[in-house]
Amino acid sequence: GNSTSSSEVCITDGDSDALVHLRGNVERNRPTTESGAGDDGVGKVSCHQLIWGKQSSEHFLSHIANDQTYDVILASDIIYSAVIIEPLWETIETLLRRPKDGEEGGVFVMAYARRKDVPVSIELVLDAAAESGFVYE
Repeated sequence: GNSTSSSEVCITDGDSDALVHLRGNVERNRPTTESGAGDDGVGKVSCHQLIWGKQSSEHFLSHIANDQTYDVILASDIIYSAVIIEPLWETIETLLRRPKDGEEGGVFVMAYARRKDVPVSIELVLDAAAESGFVYE
């Protein structure tokens, strides 16, 4: 979204059970009203289910994100199978802020975990990123 004095963080997972735990963690760590929550620069934190893919991420963008793309998307330990790579990049393409009017686009930061039981290399993930029009460092 646009730069403002406060920020919004949206935590997502595709798994319903994981969302229950995420929401519980957010509630347990939310500032108390006595500490002036909202006046101390603490932004809004929400948790939502996000299923990867073009159609589901477009639905997420319009119904959850109020048509506001994201400046930063963080992901960690998300590659479990080759079949999710294309839906991953469709989702990032839909939800990440695009460059326009001389401004840079948003940033996607992914921590990749190599797993013995998953035959997906980081090269395969990055090749798919390039095919989707992304650049990476």
